[in-house]
Formats: sequence, structure tokens, C-alpha cells
Amino acid sequence: MKRIVLISSIVALILTACDKSFLDVYPPNVVGVEALANKKGVQQLLVGTYHDVTGLTLRSSWWSTSGTNWIYGDITSGDAYRGGNNDGADGVIIEHFQVQPSTGHIADKWRSCYDGVARSNSVILAANDAADMTDAEKISAIAEARFLRAHFHFEAKKIFNKIPFIDETITDFMVSNTTDIWPKIEADLRFAFSNLPVVQQYKGKANKWAAACYLAKCYMFEKKFAEARALLDSIIPASYGGNGGGKNSQGMPYSLSPNFDDNFNAAIENNSEQVFQIQFSVNDGSYGANENIGESANTPAFFPLSSFYSTWKQPSFNLVNAFKTNKSGLPYMDASGNDTSNVTNMTNDQLIKGTYYKYKTYQGTVDPRLDWTVGRRGVPYLDWASPSYFGTNATGYSSFPTSDPNFGWINNRLFGGPYVPVKNNYRASQVGLYSDNYVQGYLVGSAVNYSIIRFADVLLWAAECEVEIGDLNKARTLVNYVRERALTGRKVEVASDQFGNYAPSAHYVIGLYNDSWADQTYARNAVRLERRLELALEGHRFFDLVRWGIADTYINNYLNAEEPRLPANLTGVSFTKDKNEYFPIPQTEIDLNPNLKQNSGY
Repeated sequence: MKRIVLISSIVALILTACDKSFLDVYPPNVVGVEALANKKGVQQLLVGTYHDVTGLTLRSSWWSTSGTNWIYGDITSGDAYRGGNNDGADGVIIEHFQVQPSTGHIADKWRSCYDGVARSNSVILAANDAADMTDAEKISAIAEARFLRAHFHFEAKKIFNKIPFIDETITDFMVSNTTDIWPKIEADLRFAFSNLPVVQQYKGKANKWAAACYLAKCYMFEKKFAEARALLDSIIPASYGGNGGGKNSQGMPYSLSPNFDDNFNAAIENNSEQVFQIQFSVNDGSYGANENIGESANTPAFFPLSSFYSTWKQPSFNLVNAFKTNKSGLPYMDASGNDTSNVTNMTNDQLIKGTYYKYKTYQGTVDPRLDWTVGRRGVPYLDWASPSYFGTNATGYSSFPTSDPNFGWINNRLFGGPYVPVKNNYRASQVGLYSDNYVQGYLVGSAVNYSIIRFADVLLWAAECEVEIGDLNKARTLVNYVRERALTGRKVEVASDQFGNYAPSAHYVIGLYNDSWADQTYARNAVRLERRLELALEGHRFFDLVRWGIADTYINNYLNAEEPRLPANLTGVSFTKDKNEYFPIPQTEIDLNPNLKQNSGY
């Protein structure tokens, strides 16, 4: 059973952001840290801090603050469109790189991050003052809080860049954001690595190796490849070419799950591949407070699709094309490793009516991860049903999604395209067990956890390090570990005959890189493309493009190719170099604290 859930009665005890977002001021009717300065209180504060990892705080929005980051990491990256309808909401403004310091979503996200920082600091303050805790217990609680504080600062750093670091000693909150805070984030994670146990009582808690992996992630963002390479080698087990002892919080050595889709199945979460996950749950007495509300518009709907909220985060044509494979089962790349898959569009039903039964899905070969990532017509959506082109109103909406994603699943194809997301969604067989509809009748909440870091991510960081400062063929080996799992793992299947026998739903062909890598540029591009395929729609892509220093060129090339395919959405959209890599500091925060300096271009 999942744990680390926020019990409603605890919420009232937890520190939340105040008028200046991250100030240490107690809101009305909230118990202060002093009353919780004991062993039980510290644990309550920790539970509340973990809940903030969801991004869904007492004063946050849903999509704008979700810890899955699809608003900031997916629809800005070329992997997805905001989708829904062209309603002028902040999500579309973000997708179109038209964000201003006054944009509401931005203020929400800043407040959510610093609410988490405030809660982390409250744990440290309470633990330091707790008379009924041993020194060892205090250090363990503080290590956990510092891990979480590092996470919240990292979230804010990768989105806003210029941010202040707030620790438990800060009393003057007119703090500047002109000092590089990476060293302080690193220090928190090093403390956590040194003081957290390997095995935790609850699956969702961060452990020693989660701290090590998060520190390696910081190094990757800072381009500290030597430090990252050494640390990753100490994490990665010998079975994957490392010399490390990395284990999850249940003591299982890190390894790739046998099946790619295992990582997005609520029934087998917190497995050996999971380094650190957001823990979601439903039907737990919280009336939806612990479900994955941030992805609720991206899940199958169980009522007539009458709202623009449905079918958000729709995968792009560009992303789907990237999953095409050549006769060797490798991605389409030129001699320099540049992705050439987007020259022609994969067959799709963008303008084909739902009742057109002669439609055939793409007949070329594809990476099997495609259909665990993207819902497309002609392929079953998880275990909902086999492909069917009947019973759907070609101009309206079906009332229950009982087949592959056809016309009845998409709210506005001209604005969002013909595809829907699959990852982080529940199975039809899990309805009511790992889903609920507490929040709104037409939006269904999910209990599928979200992976902030998983072991595939760690292997691909190691591959990046080898490309930059090490052995190109060791990088190739690390990439092949990830591809091997896709090769041998479960494929999306469909009943193929009258006897109910099953066969692959598409022509799945994926191969390994068997030829040596001798060119650094080719190797670098191959590793980066593998990250895209493996981690698609997991909220990482935009931040990868920024840390690689290619966001402006990549995104503008994407927009030039994609605009003719989706003119109702992308006409006139462009990315501005040295501006759109980061989001603006919210104007409300600058008004409250004049020492905050705005990011370039805003």
C-alpha cells in the first residue's frame, strides 16, 4: 500500500506560505513550530513537506504547480501541445513563450516551491528544539528535510534561474537573488547523502542513494561532468558497468524494470528502477487531496468531454515521428547523429472522421516505447479495449472511452492534434482502485506515481558524462542497457484473431547500437535522442534543452516545421534566445522584495 499521504487533519498543523510567499509567518488558525517541536510533531511536519513535492499546496493551483511539470517541461519543449481549446489560459501563453512577470501560473509555481522550502525549514527548526528526540533521530529528520529543501530549490532554480536560497537561519526575508545558489543546494544534498539511511520505513521516503542521484543531477545541470561521472560510478551497480551500491528506499539494488511500462503502473510502483517518486493515492479519506490532480486533464474521461480541460498535454507530431525506426531498429539519424525522423509525418488521423473504418495506422517500424507513451488511433490504449472505429459520433464526443484514441477522445484536434498521453495514467482494470472523481465530475484523478528520478535517467546521465569526458563506447553500452529493456520488454498487443490470440499492435522493431562510436558529435546526439525517447512526457525535456545550450535553435526549428501542421495553435510562435530559457520572476514577488532582480528580457 502506498504511504506518505497527507492526512487532512495534519494540513492545519503545517506551515504554509504567507503574504510574502516564503516568509516564516504563521497564517491564522495554524499551529506554530514551537507546538510541534517533539518527535511526533517533526514527523507530522515531514509528512506535510513530502506532500508539497506534489506541488499541490494549500495556496497553489492544479496544473500550474504540479510536481510533474508538464506545463513547464513538456509543452515548451516540442514534445507536446497544451491541447484542449484555444481559450487563452496561462498554459497556452506558456506554450507560446509569451509569459510575462504578471502571468498567474508563474506566481503559483514560485509560491509552491517556496512553500516547500518553508515546510522543510520548519522540520529543521522543530527537530533542533525537540527535547524527546535523540541526536541521531534529529540528524536523520534534518537530513530528510534538507533533501526536500534541496528539491524545492532545484525546482525553482531550473525554472526561474535567479532565485534566493532560504534556510532555517534566515530572519530578514529581503533576500537578494543575485548569488549562485548551486553550492547551497549541493551542500544540502551532501548532508542528506551522509546522514540518510539506505532503507526507510516507508517506500516513498528519500534515502541515501536518492540524495546521491539528486546531487548527480545538480552536477549535470552545472556541467560538472567529472564530479557527476565519479558520483554516478559510485551509484551504478556492477551489473550496469559501475562500481556502486545504489539501492532504493526498500534496499533493492537499482536496476531497470523488466518492462518499460512497469514504471507507469500503479500496481507495481516504488520498484527497483525508482529513485524518487511523488507518491499519489486515491480513496484514502482525503477527498482527492492526495491524487495526481496536476495530470487530471490528461487522463481518460468517464463523462462526455464537455470541457477544454480534457485532452491537455497532447503529444506533438514531432515527438511521435521521433519513434520511427530504420531497418536496424535504430532512430532515423544522419552521419552526425541529427534526428531526421521529422521530414515526413507518421500516418495519423488528424483529419479523418472517427467512423472511417478503413483507416490504417502507420505501417512502418516503430520503437515499442511509442505506444506506452502516446495514445494513437489503431492501437489499444493500455487495457481499455482493442481498436474499434464504430460507435463514435464523428463530429462529437463518445461518452466513454472504450477503444483506441479516435475522434471521440480528442476535444479539439485542430488545436491539439490527434494524440493523447499514456504515461502516468491508470488502466481500465484499475478504475476505482487507482482512480477517483472527487475533484470534478468530468475530471478523473489518478493514483499513478510520478518519477522525479528513475534509474534509466541515471544511466543516461552516465552516458552523457562518458560522451563529454570519457569513453564513447562506454556511453554506447549505457544507452544499449536502456534500449535492451525496450527490446525485451512487454509490447502493446491486440487480439488478432477470433480465438483471442494476441499479437503486437504495430510493427515494433528496436535495435542496439552495435557499431562502435568514434565521433563525439554523433555520440552526443544519440544519447540526447535516447533521453527524449525514454523520458518523453515526463517533464524533463525543456530543461534538458536549456542545460545543453540548444533550446533556441532546437525549439525554433521545431516551430518552423510544426506550424504548418497545427496552424490554429502555433502560427507566429517563436523562442527568444537569452530570454525564454527561464521564466520571469513573478512581479508580485519583486513588489514585495525589491532586492529581487528580474531575469533578462522581461
